[in-house]
Amino acid sequence: MSGNLKRYSVFHVFVLSFFSKKLYVDIARNWKGLNFLYLLMLLAICWIPPMIELQMGFNNFMKNEAPLVLDQIPEITLNDGRISIKEEQPYFISDPESGVPYVVIDTTGKIKSLDDTDAFVLLTEDKVFSRKNKFESRTYDLSNIKEFFVVDGEKITGWLNIGKKYLVPVIYPIAVSGSYVYRIIQALIYAAIGLLFAKICKARLSYGTLVRLAIAAVTPCIIVGTLFAFIGFSLPGIVYLLAALGYLFFAVASSSGQEDEEDDEMEGQVVIPEATFRVD
Repeated sequence: MSGNLKRYSVFHVFVLSFFSKKLYVDIARNWKGLNFLYLLMLLAICWIPPMIELQMGFNNFMKNEAPLVLDQIPEITLNDGRISIKEEQPYFISDPESGVPYVVIDTTGKIKSLDDTDAFVLLTEDKVFSRKNKFESRTYDLSNIKEFFVVDGEKITGWLNIGKKYLVPVIYPIAVSGSYVYRIIQALIYAAIGLLFAKICKARLSYGTLVRLAIAAVTPCIIVGTLFAFIGFSLPGIVYLLAALGYLFFAVASSSGQEDEEDDEMEGQVVIPEATFRVD
């Protein structure tokens, strides 16, 4: 490999990875390391639009939808493992538009399970039933909770406002870290496939070089996937898989023959051996 300086920086990869043969050649010949720091930067940037969308959606929910539901929540008391409310029961907390019940509170025993209601959650005197899906539900026993606890719509609103403030600061690093681990594993697997591509293209590329190329090759897929998700459009995962492998093959094919060109340049040079003099 040549000892030339890098022609392109990591910022060029955001655009040139979509089409530039010269970029992939430069990454193969002149870049060092595995490009993991670049990958982290790429993911950190690409997770910003989803976080903006998440925050805006939650703000809209808190402003327009949440109050209509939260105003229906009565003061619920849990004392010595028993739930109680002052309102007449069964008490329903429903969708303001459709009237479909979200939560039913019944400590009288009239409604004993979710089979007796279309609600997603049922609170009885000492149990909470939660509908996970059409065929499965979960039951939580409150009888062993001896603490005194009171919750109402105002208190839940306060919790949601705290959540609104810290939602993105908490979720953003988790999302970036999780996707970073996933993309590293993906790059390592793609680099292994790249060894086959290198053999087909007769390119003398090390595994470390192929990891660098693999990370550059998935860049277009990450960027396009981020933009599509932001506008609400999606493609099957197989499309991104084939596109990434296609870019990797393009990168390997672009880098093949570079060593041969260097060898040809060396063969075209006249090498004059040093003379050795001996004095008897």
